[in-house]
Amino acid sequence: MEAREMEMLLASSIHDMKNSIAMILNSVDQLSVDTLSADNSNKHLAHLRYEASRLNNDLMHLLGVYRMQEQELPIAIDEHEVYEILHHQYLKNEILLEKSNIQFKLDCDEEEIWYFDNELIGGVINNVVVNAVRYSHSNICISAKIENQQLCIEVNDDGDGYPENMIHCRDNPLKSIDFRTGSTSLGLYFASKVANLHKKGALCGHVELKNGGDLGGGVFAIYLP
Repeated sequence: MEAREMEMLLASSIHDMKNSIAMILNSVDQLSVDTLSADNSNKHLAHLRYEASRLNNDLMHLLGVYRMQEQELPIAIDEHEVYEILHHQYLKNEILLEKSNIQFKLDCDEEEIWYFDNELIGGVINNVVVNAVRYSHSNICISAKIENQQLCIEVNDDGDGYPENMIHCRDNPLKSIDFRTGSTSLGLYFASKVANLHKKGALCGHVELKNGGDLGGGVFAIYLP
């Protein structure tokens, strides 16, 4: 990564984290008001969980990007049960999904086995799910299947879909940074780099973004050889 690109990534990520902290503080202030209804309390708790999760993911991704730059990011590719790893991401976000009134579905063969780094891939999927909560209307689905000798994990939502600039810049997510919308592309950049670390022969892992899918919204896909 060029020095200028790293500066842009850091600046936009810090800006985004600052906004998350402001939202957390605002929700805490609202929860301290005794007259809040149960519905409003749940709404603010959902905001708290969402912003805290985003802040945690941003910090983890920044650390990961730094370690990649220094070539110090360990990768441990081993045999894993795909369903177990994906279900764990649901469990981590179960309360967030519930309080946000989002229905969740996992479509994956429980016997499927694949080779990948479970910590890195789990972190990527967790981040996509957290972001999908913000943009979906009521449904999120994670699916996994084998396509062309690669494991394809998709996160579908029923929101309005990804903006065109993100889809067109999937090979260089840093080009889609937008301070106005809060799109830092840090998570997408990290996901792309993590996918690239998974290789088998001439095949190299990669990510894809598109709109439509089974739920009609945004579709994040990561392919692992």
